[in-house]
Amino acid sequence: MEDRGQGAERIMQALQGGGDRGSQITLVGLFSNVGLTATKGTAGWFLNSAALLAEAGHSLSDLLGDFVTLFCWKLSRRPPSERYPFGFAKFETLGTTIMSLILIGGALGIGYHSYYLLLHTLSETAAALPPGPTQAVLQTVKDAAQQLPIAPAGATAHAHEHALDPNAAWFAALSVGVKEWLYRATKKVADDEKSPVLLANAVHHRSDAYSSAVALAAILGTWWFPALPLDPLGGLLISVVILRQGVSLLRGAFGDLTDAGVPWRSRKAINDALQPLLSTYPIDPQSQKQVERQMLFAIRSLRARRAGALVFVDLVADVPKSMSVAESADLEERIASTLKEARREVTEVRVRFNPIDETDIEARHGHAHTDSKLH
Repeated sequence: MEDRGQGAERIMQALQGGGDRGSQITLVGLFSNVGLTATKGTAGWFLNSAALLAEAGHSLSDLLGDFVTLFCWKLSRRPPSERYPFGFAKFETLGTTIMSLILIGGALGIGYHSYYLLLHTLSETAAALPPGPTQAVLQTVKDAAQQLPIAPAGATAHAHEHALDPNAAWFAALSVGVKEWLYRATKKVADDEKSPVLLANAVHHRSDAYSSAVALAAILGTWWFPALPLDPLGGLLISVVILRQGVSLLRGAFGDLTDAGVPWRSRKAINDALQPLLSTYPIDPQSQKQVERQMLFAIRSLRARRAGALVFVDLVADVPKSMSVAESADLEERIASTLKEARREVTEVRVRFNPIDETDIEARHGHAHTDSKLH
């Protein structure tokens, strides 16, 4: 109960404007989404813009995403406890998963709504055209689309009864500017903090900027070419863009939840950070004199996994069989501190020492410091 109370207190502090950069930028996004949802929803209704209404729905989903981001971000920053001895970092991955599902659900909803409006537009256009090849093609497309399993019942029964007002473009343009700024600001904090959930929220803002840009083009296109179904086509394109981003985020979050290894590029960077230790002669912790022999021959079986913004590393180090306990403890500390200084996201390093007979070093390793292996 005490842990829950502390968590609630942190959330309230963030809502009141206190706390860290991650909380503050999320709150800026939250309040922006409140204003954009109300503005675009009202404008879309009165100005008869399907694309703008779809945009309002997306901004509404952003509100839920902001609350998820805020909660998971604050929770993941708590120190380890008896119940969670490895920390709360995976709650950030859980938040990323929820955010990606919100994106995917929003994309499917927008796509379905736009498909509904596209059928209506095709029906009206086909009915208005005189008999001929164009009318026949449109009628065939409409009939085929209505046979699909996702075709809404009564799709041609009703839709917007009034012409699209081109003033809707102003609201779409406003959304593009606000959302692009939110994306850049949130991504900067996400990169600084190495936070996947903040990055997911930034992508959510960018997807809204993209969709608003498509909505803007659809609104202007419908105004210039009213006979073409550009407004619902714009909504369909929006849904595809958002769906791709959501699936990409979900794939990454699933890898973190199932303890997939970090990408090869990240493992190589971790391995490269340890290379200077392979050719140095350390100070003996007892005598404070420089050791006249190499203490680390090779790094083997380097593995790393991500949990939220943190990375856990374990590796096998080839060392002399004659190494003392004090020397091994000192070397383990130097390996851990070297990695943590080079890669800020590394939070824990586990080292297993593999003792090597020094007379066999040349036979087994040659120049061992060039023989490190990544697995």
